[in-house]
Amino acid sequence: MTHAIATRTHKTHIGLALIALGTVMIFANVTVVANFFSGIDAQTIGAPAAAALAFLDFARNAVFDPGALLPFAAGILILFLAFAGVLSGLLLLRDRARTSTVENA
Repeated sequence: MTHAIATRTHKTHIGLALIALGTVMIFANVTVVANFFSGIDAQTIGAPAAAALAFLDFARNAVFDPGALLPFAAGILILFLAFAGVLSGLLLLRDRARTSTVENA
């Protein structure tokens, strides 16, 4: 019984730590995304034209300089890992909430 409580407490701490770490990683990358959108001059040329120019710039970089896209890919990977950490933290917390509900019934 004591071992089960210690295991649940350990899972709770790991789950909360994963949620906190994932949230910090997501908020850190929000500035990267905001800087990308601030670079698009949508106010002066319109949103559809700005989106088309951004796509053409992306395509040009992908064809002629693929190394320039590595920071973009790294940002996507970091966000994926952050969301995976938050999701696994929630799963660890959900497991604890489900077992405590069953024990109380």
